Amino acid sequence: MIMPFKSLLALLFVTAQLTTAIHVTHVSDCGVNRGCWRVPEGCTNSADCKAIVTWRHHRTSLTIELEAGLQNEGNDEWIGVGFSKDRQMGNDTVFECHFSETTPSTAYLSHNSAKRNVVLEKASSLLLKDAYAERFDGRGICGAEWKLDNFALSSEDKRLVHIISSGQYYLMIATGNLQKGKKEMHKMSGKLAPWISNEPTRFCHRCSASVNNIDFVKA
Repeated sequence: MIMPFKSLLALLFVTAQLTTAIHVTHVSDCGVNRGCWRVPEGCTNSADCKAIVTWRHHRTSLTIELEAGLQNEGNDEWIGVGFSKDRQMGNDTVFECHFSETTPSTAYLSHNSAKRNVVLEKASSLLLKDAYAERFDGRGICGAEWKLDNFALSSEDKRLVHIISSGQYYLMIATGNLQKGKKEMHKMSGKLAPWISNEPTRFCHRCSASVNNIDFVKA
């Protein structure tokens, strides 16, 4: 059956919108309207960056988007960006995304202690709005509106989720596998080791540092 010309145009338009929508395409705003971290240093877009995280304030929330190459097509995997007060993992808040073939792919907040990572499902449901996670062309793309105040959280979750609009934070990007919905630890060395920013940055509303481009070093 031959598809009518108008229907074909509509299909192509929707496909183009979808392809564009799930890519972190607004890196031209980096350092102007949003903060960005692109690795490796000097890369410019999803074609040559191994990972990109961008953030932008919207009233009392932070629009955060993360894109990174996935290790193996068809595997369940996760990617995450950690917010740490030092360059060592431990007592960190993590924005992470799960990409699964069997369960819904979405974004969460989690907490890194010195020895383990715990997904904070209740805090995620209260603080993350319009979360999404998609696979496209061997890459994972995800994002959410992150509410920056913690008033609605339990006392325990308040202890585990940094108010990132206050203070300075180093960023760390890591990837790993999921097994039955549980994260496996990322690699500690080699090309799959985490990336760590050279300097801390700030996420305060209306401060110039919140739209910085930042550099990185390999862990």
